[in-house]
Amino acid sequence: MCAFSIQVIYVLFNNLLHINNMKVSYEWLETFFLPAQAGGVGTLPSVAELEQLLTFHAFEIEGVEEVAGTSVIDIDVLPNRAADSLSHRGVAREISALLNTPMQHDPLKEEVNLTPQTDSIVVELDTDASCTYYTAAHITGVAVGESPQWLQKRLEAIGQKSINNVVDATNYVLFNIGQPTHVFDAAKFSGQTPNIGTRHARRGEKISLLGGVEAELDETMTVIIDTDSDTPLAVAGVKGGVRAEVMNETTDIIIESATFDPVQTRKTSQALKIRTDASARFENNVADELAAYGVKAVATLILELAGGQLQGYATAGAAKPANKEVVVTASRTSKLLGADITDAIMEDIFTRLEFSYTKNSGTFSVVAPFERRDIQIPEDIIEEIGRVYGYNKIESKQLPLAQKTPGINKKFAYAELIRKTLIESGFTETLLYSLRDTGEVKLKNALASDKGHLRSNLKDGLRELLDTSEKNMPLLGLYKTVSLFEIGNVFTNDTEEMHVCVAVRVTGRKKKDERTLTALTAIKERLEEVLGTTLQEPIGETLEWNLDSILESLPAIDAYPDVPTVADAVSYKPFSNYPFMLRDIAVWVPESTTEENVQEIIQNHAGDLLQRCDMFDVFTKDGRTSYAFHLVFQSMDETLTDEKVGVIMSGIEDEMSTQDGWEIR
Repeated sequence: MCAFSIQVIYVLFNNLLHINNMKVSYEWLETFFLPAQAGGVGTLPSVAELEQLLTFHAFEIEGVEEVAGTSVIDIDVLPNRAADSLSHRGVAREISALLNTPMQHDPLKEEVNLTPQTDSIVVELDTDASCTYYTAAHITGVAVGESPQWLQKRLEAIGQKSINNVVDATNYVLFNIGQPTHVFDAAKFSGQTPNIGTRHARRGEKISLLGGVEAELDETMTVIIDTDSDTPLAVAGVKGGVRAEVMNETTDIIIESATFDPVQTRKTSQALKIRTDASARFENNVADELAAYGVKAVATLILELAGGQLQGYATAGAAKPANKEVVVTASRTSKLLGADITDAIMEDIFTRLEFSYTKNSGTFSVVAPFERRDIQIPEDIIEEIGRVYGYNKIESKQLPLAQKTPGINKKFAYAELIRKTLIESGFTETLLYSLRDTGEVKLKNALASDKGHLRSNLKDGLRELLDTSEKNMPLLGLYKTVSLFEIGNVFTNDTEEMHVCVAVRVTGRKKKDERTLTALTAIKERLEEVLGTTLQEPIGETLEWNLDSILESLPAIDAYPDVPTVADAVSYKPFSNYPFMLRDIAVWVPESTTEENVQEIIQNHAGDLLQRCDMFDVFTKDGRTSYAFHLVFQSMDETLTDEKVGVIMSGIEDEMSTQDGWEIR
C-alpha cells in the first residue's frame, strides 16, 4: 500500500472514530431479566458491580447519576460495537453473557413476521439511492396524546424529552433495541393512497427539518419523498421534515423503519452539520434485519398507547444477511491471547454470547447473531473470547527479545542527513500545515476556508513564512538573511511525495536578487556534495526538490546521521503581542574599553524594554575603537512610541558623552 493511501485511511479513520455515549437506565435494564409481568428487583447486581463488570469486560464507563428515581450509567461505545450496543437491549445482552445469566425477555429472540401485508400504502425505492431495505406500517384511527408516566419516566432518565405518545414510541424503540424509526402523518401525502419512496436529492434542493432547521441538499444525499408529488419528507438516516410531521390532530400514520448506507449517512450528517441519535446508529452500520423488528415494535407500542387499527405492512428491497461463518481454533486463540484456552472454554463463551457454532476436529465454525456486525474475521472471535474470559486472568509474560536489528530506513536516513547539513549551514527548520487554500487534492469537509486543499508544494508556505519572518528579523537577531527549510509531504491527485525546500530572504535593496541566488547556489552545491547527486536550480527565493524521485539513485546508507534534537541551555519566556522598535547607536571609545562596558550603559538605561543588543560593527583606528549596535525595544504591556524610545536613547547618549574619551558617532 502506498504512503498516500495510508495517509488517506488515517484521516478517514480519525474522522470515523467517533465515540458514542449511551445513557443506560438501571431500571430499564432490569426489564430484560425479569418476567414481563413482574415488577420486583434483585436479578441484577448493584450498579457499582455492573460498573466494574462492564469496565473490565466491555465498555468504558463515564459515570453514574441518579435521574428520575433510577441510576443512569453513561457508557462509551466505540464504533465497532455501536451497531449492537447503542441500545438497552445491546447492553443487557452483554450483561447476560458476562454474568452467564439468561435474559428473560429478549425482543430480538424470536424471528419477526410482518403480517398482514397491505396495499393501503406503497413503498418504492430508487435503486441508486442509499436505501437498500425499507419497511413501513400503516395505522389508522390513532389518538395522539400524552404518553403514560412509565414511558415519560424512562425517556426522561436518559435525557429525552417526551413529545407525545406516537413520537415517544419511536424514541423508546430506538433506545430499547437500537433501530431508528420515523412516523409520518399519512393525511399529508398527496395521493389518495400514500406512496412513499427514496431518491437522490437535487443540488440546491431545500427541506425544512424538525427543530426549525432549513437544510440545503445536494445530489450526494438521499431523501425520503412523497412519490406522487416528488416532495422531500425527510433526509434519509438523519432527520425528518416538517411537511408530514405528526401533530395532535393526526389520526392516520405511516411508520418508517429502514436501512441506509452508513458511509453516505455519515457524509450527509457531516455536510449538514446535523448529528442525531438516528444518524449515530445508521453511520455505524446497524443490521438490515433490525428494520423489521423496529417497525413491528413501534407499531405494537403505538397500538397500545394511542389505539387505532393496523392496516398492515409494506416492504421494498431485501435485508442482506449481516454475518458470515468465521473459522477459529483453540490453539490459535491460545497463542494470540497468551493463555490456555480450551475447547470447553470456547464452547461456554460461544453459548453465553449466543454465537452459533459447529465443531469439527478442533476447528470451530462460528456465526454471530445478526446484530453483531463487528464479527467478521477470526481475530474478532478471539477478542470476544479474551474479554469474556477476562484479560485480568491472563498472566503477564515477557516478550521475546528481538533477534534481528531493524534495517536502515533509507528515506528517513537521507532526510536526517539533509536536515543535519542544513542546520549546520545556519538554516532553521519549519513545520507548516499540510492544509492550504489551493492544491490538486480538495477536501470535501474543509476545516476552514483557507484550508480546503492538501498542499502540492512546500515553497508557497515557506514564501509566506519568509514574509512573516522578515518583519520580525531583529527580534530573532537576524539583520541580513533569513534561512529556512522544510522536509515534508506534498500531495497530488495520484500520489504523495516527500519534498525538501530551502528558502532564503536577504535584506537591503542592493543586488538583492544576486545575493539571494548566491546564497541558494551555495547551499545547493553543499547539498549536492553531501548527497552525491545533482539538484535542480533554485527559482526566486526557494529551492525545492522531490526526495522520493532521487532516492533510488542514492547509495545505501550505513547509519542514521547524528542530528541534535534538543538545544543546549534552552530558556523559555513569554513573547509580546506588541510591535518592536529598532534603533542603532555607534560610539568611539578608548581602545581599552570592551564591548561589555558599552552594553552595560545601554542596558542600565533601557531596562526591561531592551529585548536585544546586537553588535554589528567594530573596528579600531588611531588608538580608539568604534562599536555599533542594533537595539531592539519592545514592551510586554503596550505599544511603544517614538517619544518613549527617544527618551531612552537620549539617556544612553548623554551618559556615553560623560565618559572620558567616548564620542557618539
